[in-house]
Amino acid sequence: MVVLKPQSAFGHAPPPQTPYSFVTNVPEWDQLRRVRDGDMTAMAGVVHIYPRFSPTQFVAQLGQKIAQKVGREGMGTFVYLNPIMIPYTRRHVTLEHRKEHVIKPEDLTFKVFDVAGHRLYVVFYNPTQTFGIMESWGQPGLGISIRGAEQLLKGVCSMTEVPFELENLPKPTFTPESWAHVGLRERIDDLIHRAAIDPAKVTCEPKDVFLHPSGMAAVYCTTNLLLEYRPGTAMVLGVVFHNTYHHLYEEAPNGLKHIGKVDSDAIDGMEAWLEEEKEAGRPVSFAIVEFPGNPTLDTPDLHRLKNLSEKYGFVLIVDDTVGSFANVDVFACADILLTSLTKSFSGYANVMGGSVVLNPLSPHYSALAPKLVSSHRNELFAADAQVLLSNSQDYLARTRRLNRNAAAMTSFFQRYVADSDSPVTKVQYPTFLPTKPNLNAYLRRSTPELPEPGYGCLFTVEFESTDTAEAFYNRCGFYSSPHLGGHVTIMFAYNMTTWGRKLEDRSYFREIGAKEEGIRFSAGLEDVEDLIDTIKDALDVAAEVKKAGKKEEA
Repeated sequence: MVVLKPQSAFGHAPPPQTPYSFVTNVPEWDQLRRVRDGDMTAMAGVVHIYPRFSPTQFVAQLGQKIAQKVGREGMGTFVYLNPIMIPYTRRHVTLEHRKEHVIKPEDLTFKVFDVAGHRLYVVFYNPTQTFGIMESWGQPGLGISIRGAEQLLKGVCSMTEVPFELENLPKPTFTPESWAHVGLRERIDDLIHRAAIDPAKVTCEPKDVFLHPSGMAAVYCTTNLLLEYRPGTAMVLGVVFHNTYHHLYEEAPNGLKHIGKVDSDAIDGMEAWLEEEKEAGRPVSFAIVEFPGNPTLDTPDLHRLKNLSEKYGFVLIVDDTVGSFANVDVFACADILLTSLTKSFSGYANVMGGSVVLNPLSPHYSALAPKLVSSHRNELFAADAQVLLSNSQDYLARTRRLNRNAAAMTSFFQRYVADSDSPVTKVQYPTFLPTKPNLNAYLRRSTPELPEPGYGCLFTVEFESTDTAEAFYNRCGFYSSPHLGGHVTIMFAYNMTTWGRKLEDRSYFREIGAKEEGIRFSAGLEDVEDLIDTIKDALDVAAEVKKAGKKEEA
């Protein structure tokens, strides 16, 4: 019996550690709860972390160097290539959703610098206000990358400041493309065409692929463009990645309509609402749906959604990050296909990226293609593009293993659901959900390199109480980290951390399947027997906690 344990200290990545690693090791349920509630002291020892959580490694070093050179040593710094982040940050920190952490714009300092041929837009803030401003770094996903900062550090000594007025920001330089960008677009295009269900309905070319520095940057830039292209209500279907939801909840100028579930009854209700909006003359800009959802793994009837999008004229964005375009072919139903390349496409938790692919058969293509071409500017550094392209070479082989491991782990958990003495009450994975046929309809054809396309690496396990969930979490030897699709198996108290701080959010998301006592898992590449042994070891502890609780009640 092999029970896995993290092979790194608190706050460090699994070996081999590099400055680019971003799986971390933050065990203990209560530590995550404290961070969620604003206690940043729990993060003091964290060295590696998901890059959108905070500036780390070379990004932190670059910010510190810039601050030192302009007499602001000790200040927090966010560094961007995109000037939009100055007005965005000024607005975002004042939103009422920040509640007690609202920051006045005048408490922030904005400066512009030229460093090594790149124009940088820098936000300085008081470190005591980190909790109030950190989401402005993470949500749009446009912060400078670790490799980008590493490159710019080499030229920071020759940094020059660029004078400006807030109403008239200096024009950006962004960063040049390379051969790797060309190769990456071709790689993505090839994968979308590979084993298509109906090849005649997949007509995209590399020119239809637009690259971004992160998956959230792809969401942010695309939804902003669509809200200009077709002003109207933004619509989110199902439980989606929390930053996607929060971005639109906070920023959509004409409001957000959230359809929390994706079963047939929910889509019936959505259709009735769309008809009401049409009769009232209120357009819907777009709908974004994940296939399947994160973290509930529910899957919508995509064919029906496509028909509704054409009937009512809204743009349908399908995010296939969780299903992974190695496994699922949803392109024919999407006006826009959106993918976080950071996840299983890359697979090694050491680089970020995102892609947007415009469908040439979409009724919006002729209008959107020139808008995307004219508005898109490259913010993905060449070094990051090279690593993404290199990592993706074994994407299909890794997908086979991720599918296999997730299937084995979820089947093992499922054995305990019917046991009255077990702390496990539900497994959220397509295999065990009523929406499974909706996903099966879009599995790619079998090929020698991927004979059995599957359901991907992500799943959620619900426990009968937060006490048993916490007991399992604190015992389990997987890495506790906010990521998915990596090379090691990770777990995260996702629902508690992302939806648990506000009572209204906790109650709302509980009703649509994201319960606080759920633990989200991402299967890695380890031996399946070791994964099962590790789960069994932690389940035994959780079962004892449940048993003790029953005795106390008696």
